[in-house]
Amino acid sequence: MFVDLLLKPVSGLGPGAKFFLAAFAMRFGGEGAVLLTVKELAGRLMISSRLVMEVVPELARDEAFLVVKDVSVGRGRPTRSYEIAPSLQEVERRSESIASLTHEPLIRHLLSCSDIQESDSIVEDDVGEPEQAVGYKQPPARKKSTRLSVSNRLLLAVLMCHADDLGVVRRVGMPMLKQLTGLDEAKLKPRLRRLVHLGFIRSSIAGVTSSIFAEVKVSTTYFLNLNHPQLRLEEDYCASIVLQEYGVGRRETVSAAAPAVVLRFFHALREPVFEVLYLKLARYMSHLLSHHWNELRLPERSWEFAPLKNMISADFNRPQGDFATGLAIGEADWLEVIDHFHWFVVARAAKIKSRLESTVLGDLKDSRMEVIPSPDRDDGSRITTLLLRRGPVPTASCLVIRDARSGFCEPFNGETQLAEEERYQFGLQTNPKSG
Repeated sequence: MFVDLLLKPVSGLGPGAKFFLAAFAMRFGGEGAVLLTVKELAGRLMISSRLVMEVVPELARDEAFLVVKDVSVGRGRPTRSYEIAPSLQEVERRSESIASLTHEPLIRHLLSCSDIQESDSIVEDDVGEPEQAVGYKQPPARKKSTRLSVSNRLLLAVLMCHADDLGVVRRVGMPMLKQLTGLDEAKLKPRLRRLVHLGFIRSSIAGVTSSIFAEVKVSTTYFLNLNHPQLRLEEDYCASIVLQEYGVGRRETVSAAAPAVVLRFFHALREPVFEVLYLKLARYMSHLLSHHWNELRLPERSWEFAPLKNMISADFNRPQGDFATGLAIGEADWLEVIDHFHWFVVARAAKIKSRLESTVLGDLKDSRMEVIPSPDRDDGSRITTLLLRRGPVPTASCLVIRDARSGFCEPFNGETQLAEEERYQFGLQTNPKSG
């Protein structure tokens, strides 16, 4: 299947060649050799003839990826046959492929639609024929394009391959993205920022290296916008609920009622490390809301949910000795830290459940939920944004609860009905001016 080719790390191929290979497999996979001119092949794959001529020799070298043969079909028609190399056809036949994933229709759209638009113009044109030169006084200028480039479409498709059902991409580091896209780090980072700027990626939490985490090196987490209008879905792929209530920022929230030893631990954490830690706490909240809805209740300090505590313990490294380097706590203090994490997650998830039950008409039990990052505010309010696989209100895929305590709920048919500034505030999109 074509998605397997997007998941196959191949060194030495550039993004154009990788895109062509996946698009060709999607369009012609299983058909055997196809006879086409360059122009016909470009038209079938919705790419430029220039790109075809650039990448086919690279892919056909030693028949490593593509088998290309000259075929005589009469004068005036320089036709060739094209076929996926036998070694790659074996990749396509793997029955255990994870390519039967939820986002296959979106990935197909990214590989087959050349008219995916950006929100503004950039000087880049991977798709479309080059302009004809007029005169000889200066070289022809490249035409400005508002289309999403082939490289950016490939990058977004690769991220889609690794996203869960709500668009969250975890454990995909820069080395893997470089292998899967053929882009070096100097080109990859600006393209990731570009996809954030254009709203295809809602937000990201930068990866860190820290001894407090079990994996030590934590990869960047990406939150893809599966509801982006340029993905051409008839309706929003997932629903969103925004809770706006009185409150404080993340550090203050998680530090509330924390014992002194936990406060010392938080104080020693660099901001990027704290952001990753809070992201893990949000994932635990999502787990409770998705899988333990009926069990959630506001806890007393003595109340314990053992599976959650085990999950938290497995994600962190216990300090060794009296005082671990840079943590300001010792091994004997660690159980108190884990206990606070557990208490905070259960209390916060239970409060979210309580707010939703008192405001939203509809059964949220067994609804898959994901708490996503939203910016801290300086106006005395706190935003909690959740993505859901299905919304509680059939006619509204986006609900904004302006004051969770008073129960004022405002329904929207989709996220695009929100003002742009509100999407920034709610974490549904990243403000490009925020840095």
